[in-house]
Amino acid sequence: DSRRAPKMTASLDPQSLPSAIPAGFACAAAAMHPTVRSLLVEGADPATVPVDDLLAALGREGSPTAAEYGSVMAVPQSLSARACAALRAAVDSQRRLEADSVDGQAEHQLNLSRAALEALVGSAEAAK
Repeated sequence: DSRRAPKMTASLDPQSLPSAIPAGFACAAAAMHPTVRSLLVEGADPATVPVDDLLAALGREGSPTAAEYGSVMAVPQSLSARACAALRAAVDSQRRLEADSVDGQAEHQLNLSRAALEALVGSAEAAK
């Protein structure tokens, strides 16, 4: 089955990763919890990793899961090309670059309120 998760190992030798991966990331990957590493480095299909296992690996046991919130919805092409470009430009210019708690690398994250999203892409786009 192509959706089967790769074998998760307790530790990883940074030298076992492809040489194209920067040494700093290889060391960070080696230090990751095996469940997190399987998703971020080893290419595990997210559908094969139980959400409770991932939450535990991230130290978030007891956090609400998607099942408790309801279904996660995906809407392909919900934003226009113009809105996507505006959102990408905002992320590129205003993102947070602090190391995140998962892989120790820059987050490349931009937190937006609903009002900020509407100001960025327009209320019609944000309402989609």
